[in-house]
Amino acid sequence: MHNVPVGEQSLGKKQANLLTAIMRGVPVLGRGKDVHTLTDGDVRGALDTLPAGTDVLETCELNRLRPRLLDAVIGARTRQACYLRGLPSHGLEPLLRTVGEAVRAPLVLRVVYGASTEVPLRALSYVLPAVRMAARLTAAGHRALHLQVVLAASLGCPINGLTASAVAEETGLLARCLDGLLSLLVPGRYGIYGTRTPADLLAALDDLVRTLTPQKRAQVLERLGGKGGATAEEQTLLYAAAHVLVHDRAAVPLELERGTPVPSDARVIDVGGLQERHFHDVRRLFASGAAQGPGALVLTRHAVPPYTMARGGDVGLREFLEGGLPGDPPVEAARRDLELLWDELLPGDLRRVADVRQDALR
Repeated sequence: MHNVPVGEQSLGKKQANLLTAIMRGVPVLGRGKDVHTLTDGDVRGALDTLPAGTDVLETCELNRLRPRLLDAVIGARTRQACYLRGLPSHGLEPLLRTVGEAVRAPLVLRVVYGASTEVPLRALSYVLPAVRMAARLTAAGHRALHLQVVLAASLGCPINGLTASAVAEETGLLARCLDGLLSLLVPGRYGIYGTRTPADLLAALDDLVRTLTPQKRAQVLERLGGKGGATAEEQTLLYAAAHVLVHDRAAVPLELERGTPVPSDARVIDVGGLQERHFHDVRRLFASGAAQGPGALVLTRHAVPPYTMARGGDVGLREFLEGGLPGDPPVEAARRDLELLWDELLPGDLRRVADVRQDALR
């Protein structure tokens, strides 16, 4: 067995080769402009951690579907078609594990929006990579897909010191627009959730921050300084802890506002913008013992968080709904996000824009 290449010991040579070919060259994004493309050795090392099927039937099912599903999530054509950039550091193993488990379980593609007092129009584009990925996964043979949108407004308000009434008004508008959009694109297969923030949840955030050792605390602050709108160290730490409770521990109460509920016993792949790579990395610092570490995350090309207005110029969602088609914003990152939105909406059916406008402003 010691002469068998890494990755083939539990999966078999053909399966390992298929999975390696799919993952080879996938960008892994670290800090700043640090980008590493996955090599054969990277992938085979990760494959060696995966369990084999428990019986012949399960092994056959894994061998047949897992490469198709993985390609539909992160393959080269998927990255191009779905506005995807790659994976975060330490994101390979969780993704491989989740895709394997999703062969026999429902799969949820989750998109999380933070709190904002002015939501930009391009916020609607944030769900489109997941929408397109869902279509590719369905074509690849997955039968139980669901898109979950989490609007974490009530959680972000106390952390970032935002005006609750202004955030609630903008979040409500965003929810109505997303509902109109997703009802056209993935009817019956999405759920839009809001967060509840009881007093004991805010206390849990403080408790989680206090579990950090001084060294880990410094690492979180060094990686996240100034991100997520934070202006103080404690704010940064609480914002990081909020990501842990939402993504890794399912400890934030959610309420279904529109659409249908997520299926039970589902596996989750988060689909998030480039800034999420920093939060995914520091979430590992909160994991200890039986505590769950970061799960699967696929990074989109959204360079500026889509729920906040881009510095230097952007188009507001409310501004768009109350006026005509906007001109291009001066910030390139915002223009690219809007182009994604226009690609989805305009060529196929101009009535979609009008329908979303009318429903949102009621």
